[in-house]
Amino acid sequence: MDSDPAGGRGGPEADAFRGSEPAGGGPRRVLVVDDEPGAADLAATHVERLVDGVETVTRTAPADALAVVRDQRVDCVVSDYNMPGSDGLELLEEVRSIDPGLPFVLFTGRGSEEIASEAISAGVTDYLQKGGGRDRYEMLANSVENALNRRRAERDLREVNAKVTAIHEFATEVSGAESAAAVFERVVDAAEAILSFDRCVAARRRGDRLVPEARSANVGEDEVRTFDLGEGVVGTTVAEERTIVVDNLGADDGRGGGADAPAEPNAPAGAAELADPVADDIRSAISVPIGGYGAFQAASDGYAAFDDGDVEFAELLAAHAADALEQIETENALRTERDRLSALFEDLPLPVVRTTAAEGGERRLDAANEAFEETFGFSDTDHGYREIHDAIVPESDDLVGADAVLEGDEPIRREVRRRTTDGLRDFILNVIPVDRSDETVVYNVYADIGEQKRVERTLRRLHETTREMFRGGDREEIAALAARAAVDILEFPSSGVRLYDPDTETLLPTAISREATAALGERPAFGPGDGRIWEAFETDEPVVVDDLDAVETAVGYGEHRSLLVVPLGDHGVMPLGSREPEFFDDTAVQLARVLGANVTVALDHAQRTAQLRDRDAALKREVARLEKFAGLVSHDLRNPLNVAMGRLELARATVADDDALDELDRIADAHDRMEELIDDLLALARQGRTVDDLEAVSLAEAAARAWRTVDTADATLDPPEKSLAVDADPERLRTLLENLFKNSVEHGTDSTADAGGVTVSVDALPDGFAVADDGVGFEIDPDEATEYGRSSDPTGTGFGLAIVREIAAAHGWSVDVVDGDGARFEFRTDG
Repeated sequence: MDSDPAGGRGGPEADAFRGSEPAGGGPRRVLVVDDEPGAADLAATHVERLVDGVETVTRTAPADALAVVRDQRVDCVVSDYNMPGSDGLELLEEVRSIDPGLPFVLFTGRGSEEIASEAISAGVTDYLQKGGGRDRYEMLANSVENALNRRRAERDLREVNAKVTAIHEFATEVSGAESAAAVFERVVDAAEAILSFDRCVAARRRGDRLVPEARSANVGEDEVRTFDLGEGVVGTTVAEERTIVVDNLGADDGRGGGADAPAEPNAPAGAAELADPVADDIRSAISVPIGGYGAFQAASDGYAAFDDGDVEFAELLAAHAADALEQIETENALRTERDRLSALFEDLPLPVVRTTAAEGGERRLDAANEAFEETFGFSDTDHGYREIHDAIVPESDDLVGADAVLEGDEPIRREVRRRTTDGLRDFILNVIPVDRSDETVVYNVYADIGEQKRVERTLRRLHETTREMFRGGDREEIAALAARAAVDILEFPSSGVRLYDPDTETLLPTAISREATAALGERPAFGPGDGRIWEAFETDEPVVVDDLDAVETAVGYGEHRSLLVVPLGDHGVMPLGSREPEFFDDTAVQLARVLGANVTVALDHAQRTAQLRDRDAALKREVARLEKFAGLVSHDLRNPLNVAMGRLELARATVADDDALDELDRIADAHDRMEELIDDLLALARQGRTVDDLEAVSLAEAAARAWRTVDTADATLDPPEKSLAVDADPERLRTLLENLFKNSVEHGTDSTADAGGVTVSVDALPDGFAVADDGVGFEIDPDEATEYGRSSDPTGTGFGLAIVREIAAAHGWSVDVVDGDGARFEFRTDG
């Protein structure tokens, strides 16, 4: 536990830690803020004992706490509400200005409807009241742990989404590379930028040799060399086109080879056997094939430096690079064999159409290959150039003019959209001019990029659906949105969401798509041991079954042959199915995981919102009970008080002794004070209720009415301008002014001064109004003047200014008490 205000890291370099997990898996830091040192230390001690992997820092002043947030890494803040100089919600606002996503738990000894409502509106992560029992600190520790876990989950989701988006941007960029060398360079750049690998090499296959093509800046020439195909990790990666991971060089370790498995005939070599590092400090490595074109390798001097996520994203990079190399290879082949294109025309697997010049500057269809006819549904024998052009080219398309190609005598490459037999699809169109002895013909070659575009559009729609989930209501609505998104956006045949019910300890079929119901029928709840769905929930890992008919299952899956189950954290799972075997490929699994991660965060948000609403409703009920109790108590007290006052008057008529009459006068004074206390108690309970209906009230008129109802002696009112108005409840505003005027008249003079010298003024502020007097000021701390029972007059109830504070809070106003030349109360009404 750190309670030293000067302790920890400081300086601008500490910004690198903001919003991140501690390096090396160290403890997460919780800042505890409480102006009472003992309370801060007690809360910190419980948090450290009850939450694994945390360390606490305590501060007793908001200013010191802000310095910690600004200069050090903080993963969660636990703050008291009532502190000198700044309350907990003001500290929240300042903390969020530094780190908008930092969890903030309000742990206060002062619970009220106003504080709870204000905390929820301000975006507090959780709101807890202090208590004397251990269970309160257990609740605090649980709240802190949940906040830290949500922060980590949200960060992981942002990282996954950012990586997925960046990889698809890489795919778009690398598809435009003009050479294989550029592709290998971009693979290394992307691995450094997206995956944070800092020691990377991309090797290109040249015949039966693997030659380093690109490397990181901090990989020297003496750290790389050429390998034979099948030699070492790199050579084996390309020869067998499989990923190899070395966790601990020099041990019988490695994923992708199985060095620690029993030897089998013709079994592939293990990673440790294959490892042939050049640098002495390499301890772990990952080697991924780039199709049959080469390999990408990343190394580290640490043990087991690459996890399954690194492998998955590295394979995605390599797959996109292989597609780009295949595309470049195809395009190079087209350019290299340009003069022989006619001979290869019919055998080319890509759609190709050849045109020549016609009369009047028009083009004439010369030939179309079989792939063109299959893709677009038109042939050169049955259809003309203009007919095909008008049928497949959308009206909004930016045309590639043949004249521009002929004038430049260079191929043109452009992304286009065309109408096909399957609907609109995206292509890379290569327009290639070829000179003949008598004329120049133009080849239009179409390379389909529909899948790439489909993934991009899918990701955009998933982000839109996620925003809709956050705007949605309860868990059932989110589950329904997720189930439809899986079918409508990801185009999975059937989907569902099962949410966990802690009461029955089962996964309930919360939202099952109509497609799934048709294939499966009505589904029961699933519990422990009920097949792959429960397995995914229990392990928190996706489960993929390529063919349900080929495996034994604990429960039936109807007509489904393929199954993908994505976990949703502690909330449940998302089962997805298809009647086709091997339906869910790597892209489908990745997209489903992105959707599942977004659904999990949305469910976390809905759960947190519901908890805060429940607390708010409970506080409102408690306030109503307290107000009812105050009314009953005041009623029960008034009856015997009235009887006592009546008996006192009867006693006066029967007593003639002056001393006895003096004692009876003192009893009457006590009765008057008791009645005043009862009135103030009721006012305090009722004036604090939130004001729902506001209207524009003239402050000058309200002040005049209030002045007439107060015994002002010889005091003077300096009213505001008649044009000044404030949105308020008229009756409660008048009560506020009455109490302030009464306070100025009763407390604005000392025993030697003339009350007639007191002037009370009501002034306008840029964001509200102020009430002030020119009296002697406060005899107590101004910050304590509005507390219950605080009064400089021994005969006062101490409720008058407390009622002022409650009325202001009910309107959502803030109050500042200033002790200068007299007493001044400033009300900020702009919220």
